[in-house]
Amino acid sequence: EFLPILEKETTICQLDFFVFEQVCKDIRGWIDSGFEPVRVSSNFSKVHLRNPNLADDILNIMHKYNISSKLIEIELTEVSDFDDNVAMHKFVNTLRSNGVSVSIDDFGTGYSTLNVLTNFDVNVIKLDKSLLDHIDERQTQEKIVLKNMAGLMNELNKEVVAEGVENSKQLEFLRDINCNMVQGFIYDKPLPKAEFEKRLQDKHMY
Repeated sequence: EFLPILEKETTICQLDFFVFEQVCKDIRGWIDSGFEPVRVSSNFSKVHLRNPNLADDILNIMHKYNISSKLIEIELTEVSDFDDNVAMHKFVNTLRSNGVSVSIDDFGTGYSTLNVLTNFDVNVIKLDKSLLDHIDERQTQEKIVLKNMAGLMNELNKEVVAEGVENSKQLEFLRDINCNMVQGFIYDKPLPKAEFEKRLQDKHMY
């Protein structure tokens, strides 16, 4: 409930950077403790794109904690109606040229989402949970849309992540359409840090 208020006030920017710095601290702590980290995705609101130094600010925090670019993914939220193409190009290209993965969250919910695919060199697309909500009720139209979305992303050599996967029917359908990554309660609910570290330490497999 409070996130839209923070976005309106632009204080969301302070929160996003607070979280991102904590992510980098945690990754550094895992490395120093001998854990093998996984790539962590950190959310940034489109409000940040008004900052011309956004990509450099992100890279500076990574350098501060000596974090490899392969361990970070920057996830942009709700950019389907963002109309400053110059700012978006600069941000995406700077991060990609430094080896940092860039993803678009909630893909498929806005009318301008295809603009993101054709104009910006992002490498990860996250399909919005709403596209999957009724997939196990034989909603043919949703299945056709998802199948073709996944096929398009694969042809464009982008990683496709389906969000909000909660049951085996959804998972089976996503396997059938070659959606190569999923996230959702079918594997885990959000975990406390200590529980997540057990996953890293024990090389937990599903």
